[in-house]
Amino acid sequence: MSFGIDHDHELAATSQQLGHLSGELIGNGLTLQRAVKPLLVLTTKGRFDVSDHVFMAEVVQPVLIKDGGLFLVSRADGDISQECGSGFGLFHRDTRYLSRYEIRIGGKSLLTLMTSAARGAQSVHDMTNDKIRQLDRRTLDVQSLGVRLERTVVGETLCLTDLLSVRNFTTDHTGFRVSVLVDALFEDIFELRGAKPGKRGPTPQVTIYDSGLAFRYAGADAVTRRLDVVFSRPVRMRKRAGVHTAEIDFELEGQASEEIAITFTVCEEDALQATPAPKPAYYQGVKVKSDDAILDAVMSRSLRDLAMLETGLQDNFIAGGMPWFVSAFGRDSLLAAMQTLAFDPRPTEGVARLFASYQGKATDAETGEQPGKIHHELRLGAMARLKEIPQRPSYMSVDSTPLFLILIGKHAQWTGDRSLLRELRLSIDAALTWIDGDGDSDGDGYLDYAGEKDSTFGIPRKEGGVPEAPIALCEVQGYVYLAKLLIAEAFRAEGALATADRLGAEAAALRERFNRDFWMEDEGCYALALEKGGRQLTVVTSNAGQVLWSGIADPDKAARTAERLMRPDMNSGWGVRTLSEHEAAYNPLNYHLGCVWPFDNALIVEGLRRYGLDEAALDLFADVVSAAGHFSLGRLPEFYVGFTREPDLFPARCPFAEPMQAWSAGAVPQMLVAMLGLKRDGSALRMDQPILPSAIRRLAIEGLRFEGGRIGCVLERKGDGALSGRIIRQEEEQ
Repeated sequence: MSFGIDHDHELAATSQQLGHLSGELIGNGLTLQRAVKPLLVLTTKGRFDVSDHVFMAEVVQPVLIKDGGLFLVSRADGDISQECGSGFGLFHRDTRYLSRYEIRIGGKSLLTLMTSAARGAQSVHDMTNDKIRQLDRRTLDVQSLGVRLERTVVGETLCLTDLLSVRNFTTDHTGFRVSVLVDALFEDIFELRGAKPGKRGPTPQVTIYDSGLAFRYAGADAVTRRLDVVFSRPVRMRKRAGVHTAEIDFELEGQASEEIAITFTVCEEDALQATPAPKPAYYQGVKVKSDDAILDAVMSRSLRDLAMLETGLQDNFIAGGMPWFVSAFGRDSLLAAMQTLAFDPRPTEGVARLFASYQGKATDAETGEQPGKIHHELRLGAMARLKEIPQRPSYMSVDSTPLFLILIGKHAQWTGDRSLLRELRLSIDAALTWIDGDGDSDGDGYLDYAGEKDSTFGIPRKEGGVPEAPIALCEVQGYVYLAKLLIAEAFRAEGALATADRLGAEAAALRERFNRDFWMEDEGCYALALEKGGRQLTVVTSNAGQVLWSGIADPDKAARTAERLMRPDMNSGWGVRTLSEHEAAYNPLNYHLGCVWPFDNALIVEGLRRYGLDEAALDLFADVVSAAGHFSLGRLPEFYVGFTREPDLFPARCPFAEPMQAWSAGAVPQMLVAMLGLKRDGSALRMDQPILPSAIRRLAIEGLRFEGGRIGCVLERKGDGALSGRIIRQEEEQ
């Protein structure tokens, strides 16, 4: 986590409504619906400013399905109702196309038995009826009908297809009315999150057909958006309380069944065409098999979620998360591609190309654009097109640019292929120039930022108060160090020796200054940041652990930093907190000030391995995998509460955390690669001093994309506890 540069949320929750279902949502994808409604909290700051602040609304335990750029967020019963709140609906390119969608039988909501969205692009909802009156006025008892809703989104055709099947489980004839309430308002996603649009088009036009209806909206951004709703059989359309309702009467004999299909097709006229989805899909064919069922399930879920987050613009990329961040999102997209480079290098190539295409060319105070700077967030909805928000794209992060360089450097290092480096050479040069120029606003040799923060508490002083800009974060200096080393290595292989030598010398000088200026001898770790005048912000944070990932730390200081992070005030037992519980600003519910971020811990684990601090790495790896096993489907959220781990309890879901986040999905894959020590050695793959928790006796990975083919590895524990590993070809027997 990078304090001071994550402008994604404003947290103001005052109650501990932390996702009360999390203990009952297990890795098989089943959800148990409770009597309470899904919790939705909306917090608005009331303005946009150059800090790239965005409004935030919380969506707890939604059902998420996605394919390409089309995704759906619903309740467990499949409904998108006014009670759900702003985060639910059918979305495409930052527009909510389907704003309301409710299915009623006999005028009543359905009772949910099981819901699963484990398949990614499809959800299945098994339900039954409440007590209702039939068409002939007789009463039909509760649980007399079996209702299954199978819904699928297809990004290529921009279609949502629902298949509603109803079976009569009684021995008598039954007749009942199915009502489907539908509305489409075509809201911008930022409008849903609390922003007031400056301009709106006229009220959507609605055309009624025998088999459905069509909504058409001429936006103020000169884009016409349309939603066509088609039923597989004729329906009666009515408008009640301003909502269009389709009515279909079902007549079923005992044990008979009937079904109806409903198709929703999205159309955005005059829009940019998206690149087709990659074939095969990202990470397809990669499998992890071990004697740890939780690890296997978490790895499978992680890679499937990352493939699900694949989205197309002019290049395919991994979106930041769902439901709020299905966009090309700075550090999230860059790090997710980097975390899984060993499993499939193709996401890296798409992400790097896309971010290079939006690299800053001019200077714009509103968006934060500067020549050479890599963007933070790209939005495509009406408010972005009308320039009512800065995310068009915005450049309000300081870490995207060095992470962009690291991604390209790691790609060249892992694949041995420098064609991407050569293709993006001008972008690389521009990024390096920005880092040493505009990125260092006060000329002290550190990459800093001088803008506002989305909250006054995001970067705390130990004694309280708001630090003075410019602020140079500790982990960001490490990013710069690693970026220059990796690009220098690649340039040297390309024969650009003078440039490589210069970058190497700059990295070495940065490392020397950094270990002098950021080290806190009394705390035994690195300061969070330097504020104006080079004053240290002396709070103890997880950012110091990311310093180890980059390799900028001196070895003795790395060991002391690791020891400091593993103390109980920092290590919750579910992972390292963002801020020590000894600090005055500590709040385990706040994403800056005490929560646990999976991606943060993944970088720390890789850093611990870099310095040979294996015991701490094993502990953190086991803790985060254990935490993942307690969340629905084995899916790690964006972050979770930093409460101390206790026997028989589980990690608490945090307000405002994204249910699915790319860099959280990439966390366990990244840690597993670090555990195995997977490295390229010439044209071969090797495991460098692999380690695993003692309970794991065998682990195999197959299907890694390497050298134009597939490769795998097997690690087994011998009788004496020692690990023995080998690299295998795809076709070799495991």
